[in-house]
Amino acid sequence: MPQAIVKPTNQVVAAGDPLIVEMEIGANATVAEVIPGSVVIFDDADQTVKECGAKADGWVGIIEVSPDGTKTTQPAVGDQVPIIVGDCFCVVKLLASENVTRGDPLVTAADGKVAKQAVGAMGGQGKVIGYAMESSNVTTDADILIHFCPAAEPAAAS
Repeated sequence: MPQAIVKPTNQVVAAGDPLIVEMEIGANATVAEVIPGSVVIFDDADQTVKECGAKADGWVGIIEVSPDGTKTTQPAVGDQVPIIVGDCFCVVKLLASENVTRGDPLVTAADGKVAKQAVGAMGGQGKVIGYAMESSNVTTDADILIHFCPAAEPAAAS
């Protein structure tokens, strides 16, 4: 038996029993970017989602593998997909060339990926999506195990 959390081969959740809800891929989604492991934000219509941009504050969750799909299945606009909205350990796509160490806070990057939270003014870095559970420093996008723990971003001082 492994002594740590093992990255799954055909699902996003690695450990835990998170809350998962079905939502629809919105009209403004880029279908190549809304694959399992992508972080999503609300689209224009209620209960629809699209891929997150960089330093997002209002992300909704992470796309899980559909029961009839795989980690590479690209849903179409209008398809229903499972969205992880609760606390768990899961695998997401880390932006290329991010130097991440275990425990680093992560925020959203372009195209539903994640990146290391930059040093900056509180309220301007994006809401932390979770914390790295492994280190990575590669020149390509990489699957990384994180502790996904939805929480509010502190507001900037006024």
